[in-house]
Amino acid sequence: MTFPSKPWQVVVIGSLALLIIGVIDTRIEPQLGSAFFYMLPVLLVTRHAGTRTSIIFSILATGVSLYADLQTSGPAVPTYVPYWNAALRCGVLMVAVLLLISLRKLNGTLEARVHDRTARLEDEVKNRLKLERRILDAKESEQARIGQDLHDGLCQQLVATAFSAALLQRSLEEKSAPEAADAERIAKSIDESIGQARDIAKGLHPVPLEEEGLETALRDLARSTSKHTGIRCTAEVSGKPSHLDKAASIHLYRIAQEALNNAVKHSAASSIAIRFATFGDDFELAVEDNGHGMIRGTRTNGGGGMGLHIMDYRARAIGAELDISPGKDGGTRVRCVSSPQSTIGR
Repeated sequence: MTFPSKPWQVVVIGSLALLIIGVIDTRIEPQLGSAFFYMLPVLLVTRHAGTRTSIIFSILATGVSLYADLQTSGPAVPTYVPYWNAALRCGVLMVAVLLLISLRKLNGTLEARVHDRTARLEDEVKNRLKLERRILDAKESEQARIGQDLHDGLCQQLVATAFSAALLQRSLEEKSAPEAADAERIAKSIDESIGQARDIAKGLHPVPLEEEGLETALRDLARSTSKHTGIRCTAEVSGKPSHLDKAASIHLYRIAQEALNNAVKHSAASSIAIRFATFGDDFELAVEDNGHGMIRGTRTNGGGGMGLHIMDYRARAIGAELDISPGKDGGTRVRCVSSPQSTIGR
């Protein structure tokens, strides 16, 4: 049951209460203390009605109390006493009404200020999120451009150089020149450089992410990490193929990439596992290593490097939560979860 919110309904209820109090007051001896009972319906009306209505209702309450006093006054009571008591009651009621009106206005002013400041704070947060999103979008765009330039420019140039080195090697071998071995080493070195350049380009602009999906991109990321670091890195995918949009897939891929880089650089791990699972419309990404564990006090919201803050922002940008905690068997586990129902690694 809810209390009536319309002023006229409150006035009706207050009037009924005032009538009941007046009837009771006509049955007892006149006393100034009865002003307290008349104050209750007056305060009720003042709380919900306007100033003018509250003052009129106070005068009405004073009139009812005067009528009750006149009905119960004996012959020994001087004629002026009921009117004197009514004047005192009216003064008490007016003071209470004015105080409550002032308090209501002050409360309204405070609520308006809080609302205004809350709205401005929300606008600042929205603007900040938009700025962060633009910065990340610009970063992704620039990385994609650099990756494409590496693939189409540097890699192609290296391929041409490798082809020339191979021709030189065969020419020297046909002449039985001792420099043929040097040419062979140069050709192999260029081939390795081509592979590294392509891996760097793929890391900057993961083509499988767009062509084959996030799952394939994560497997390629694990394979590339194992190849270049010597650390055993695996990728496990379960559930149905995700139907995430491009922006969400990029954010998840970058979170996994940053978590892998942190594990390689700081954990002294010998094994890193990437796990990605989908549960209907929900997903969970986990990167866990067997290194020496997370630094005490590291948190995404108060400590750690810029990479941790960027991972946290990327998670929030897709409506997920990022959690960094010790792994089951030591090391560190980074989890990005879209639903609290996820169970990977628990």
